[in-house]
Amino acid sequence: MKIAIVKCCAAALLIMLSVASPAAGPVGEEPAVWQALVKFIADDNKSRPYRLLYFQTDYEIAPLITNSMTDPTRREFKDLCGLSASDAKAMVAQIKAVNAEPVEFDKAMAEAGDLKLVKKKKPPARYVALSRVVFDPSNQHAWVAVDLGGVAGSILRLDKVADQWSKTARCGGWIRSE
Repeated sequence: MKIAIVKCCAAALLIMLSVASPAAGPVGEEPAVWQALVKFIADDNKSRPYRLLYFQTDYEIAPLITNSMTDPTRREFKDLCGLSASDAKAMVAQIKAVNAEPVEFDKAMAEAGDLKLVKKKKPPARYVALSRVVFDPSNQHAWVAVDLGGVAGSILRLDKVADQWSKTARCGGWIRSE
């Protein structure tokens, strides 16, 4: 009887430790979403390209995004990236939560958009910083916070169409006024 109790306690402890430990790297479709975003940002900014990708996921822009989403006069307030205002706030909270444990990008990720990985954000430099990805339950929709050089950014929604991630919507856009 005592051995059975010890085995159950040991099994429960192993389960708790495995659940509590953070993911060591990207989860599931995250790399595909990031790669699609890097390509989109590169294609969308050909006249004045971004050259640098911050080396890890980041969410320092949380207050800017949250503030941009609380203005009820905004046109996009009623439908933020395909979500109601309350669902959008929950999605932003999820982005913040998953970014508690940053993930480092590899060189291949940066090269997808002809970018170079950097470890410092230098405000005059045109860099891109991306958050971790939040997926809907069907894994067909994804939301990512994007910081463009510390001066502008938004949440981007991507949809999976024919096994490819493509940008669908932009919401919670912000511009630093400082």
